[in-house]
Amino acid sequence: MKERTQDLKRVGFIVDATQALILLIHPIAALLVIREFNRQRKWRALSTTLKGEERTTELQNHERAGDLMLRYVILVIGIGFLAHFVVAIVDGESIKLDLLIPGHFHGWGGFLGLALTYYLWNLGKKTSRAKELGNKFAMTKNLHGKVSDVIMILIAIHAFLGFLYLLQLIG
Repeated sequence: MKERTQDLKRVGFIVDATQALILLIHPIAALLVIREFNRQRKWRALSTTLKGEERTTELQNHERAGDLMLRYVILVIGIGFLAHFVVAIVDGESIKLDLLIPGHFHGWGGFLGLALTYYLWNLGKKTSRAKELGNKFAMTKNLHGKVSDVIMILIAIHAFLGFLYLLQLIG
C-alpha cells in the first residue's frame, strides 16, 4: 500500500511541475516582448542622432518592428489563454466559455494593453502616412512617443500583477 501512495505522490509532482512549466510560458514570452518593446522605444533617442540613409534604414526597421510588436502582443495574450485552458484541463475542470473571461485584474490588463498597443501602432501608421504625404506629423509623432511612455509604465504594473498572480496559482 505504501508503494502505491508513493507513486501517486510522484505523479502529483509531475502534474504540478507540468502546470508550472505551462504557466511559465506566458511570462517568459511576455518578457521577450517587453525587451523588444524597450528596444523599440530607443528609436526616440536614436532618431535625433542619425542622418541620411542610416536614419532612413533605422526608421524602416522601427516601423517593421512596430508591425511585429502588435502581433507579438496578440501572441502573448493567446499564449496566456492557452496556458489557462491547458491548466484547467490538467486540473480536470470542464472547458467552458467562462475561461475566456479573466477573473483578475492582470487578465483585464492584458486586454487594455492590447488596445493601447493597437492605438500606438495606429499612431505610428498615421505618422508615417502623414510624413509620406508631406503633411504635418509632429503632433501625431509626439503623441506616439507619449503613449509609448504610458504603455511602458503600465507594462511594469501589469508584469508585477502577473508575478503576484503566478505566485497565487503556483502556491
